[in-house]
Amino acid sequence: MVRIQLTKPIALLLWSVLTCSTAWSDTCAKELAAVDQAVKKQYGADRTWLNILGCPICLDGELRKDAIVNKTQIKEISYFRNIAYMQMNRGDDKMCHESLKVPKRLLRVW
Repeated sequence: MVRIQLTKPIALLLWSVLTCSTAWSDTCAKELAAVDQAVKKQYGADRTWLNILGCPICLDGELRKDAIVNKTQIKEISYFRNIAYMQMNRGDDKMCHESLKVPKRLLRVW
């Protein structure tokens, strides 16, 4: 009888831990996607016909004139983003969230 009473709380605890980690991982994946989207918005030239016909390959290779970060900051963002991605794959979602603080601050992703 005691054994049955103990298994229910343990099962409930295990279920809550699993759902909590899934929620953290979902949050970390969403944060990574938001950082990736913000980085993509920093690149690209103006979409004028002169630029499209003049150098179609160069359109997305340089930072925009109105970019909020510079090339050094892009390298730093990429470094922390890669660390966060590895931590997310390992299942350490808390550290993933912590690693994305700097990129989110630089890119103004709230």
